[in-house]
Amino acid sequence: MAEDRAKGLVPFCLMPTLGTTSTTAIDPLRKLVAVAREQPEHVWVHLDGAYGGAAAVCPEYQHWLDGVEGCDSVCINTHKWLLVSFDASLLWVKDRRPLIRSLALDPEYLKNEFMQSALNYKDWQVPLGRRFRALKLWFTFRRFGATGLRAHIRQSVALARQAEELLEKDGRFKLFVRARMGLVCFYVTFGGRELNEALLRRVNESGKAFLIHSVVDGVHFLRLAIGGLEVDTWHIENVVNVLSEALTDVIDENPKWQELQRETFASAA
Repeated sequence: MAEDRAKGLVPFCLMPTLGTTSTTAIDPLRKLVAVAREQPEHVWVHLDGAYGGAAAVCPEYQHWLDGVEGCDSVCINTHKWLLVSFDASLLWVKDRRPLIRSLALDPEYLKNEFMQSALNYKDWQVPLGRRFRALKLWFTFRRFGATGLRAHIRQSVALARQAEELLEKDGRFKLFVRARMGLVCFYVTFGGRELNEALLRRVNESGKAFLIHSVVDGVHFLRLAIGGLEVDTWHIENVVNVLSEALTDVIDENPKWQELQRETFASAA
């Protein structure tokens, strides 16, 4: 922010993340809030908890929200990990007045007797209308309750750790980071990006599983996302088997990768 200010820019928003898309990394929220509050101008702090924020339903993960009381707003996408169909997000704001000042629109044809006595969410968003998303939230919370939602989060984490164990047993895969949530990040230890991309294509084209990749710090890796209601241990065993068999097939088709595999495991021995 100091660098931006030196360039004549005005910092106005800081957005820490609880569970980044690529790896579910968690920013040090309290430290970042403190930095924002040290600035001469008011810096709006918005916590992006789109995925990881859902974990806060479990007491053992609530420490990830340490410092949240200093945020101006928080958003969680309930369709990502809280069993709600797409799309549905939760938005909290500490002070709704700046939001309303920015977005409120009151032409004569929208005025009515209830304008001053109730919240009108048209003033919280760009469109005037909205779907009744709260209904599916209510049904989901009513159906599963806090106990059921916590069980779902914990199951996803447990299955992610199971997947990690199975991938490591194969010996050809390496974890990019340890799973904190329901996301497993891994790559083939040899062959670089080319082999990992070939594996990803083979798995996705098989129709037996679907993964996507990411690149962080120059490392290309695959991402296995676990979060479905019906996912169980046998699904994890199956998808790791699919990955292992696909990798074997891809390597067998390319002498270069066969040699790299021999060299890798010979040096390890």
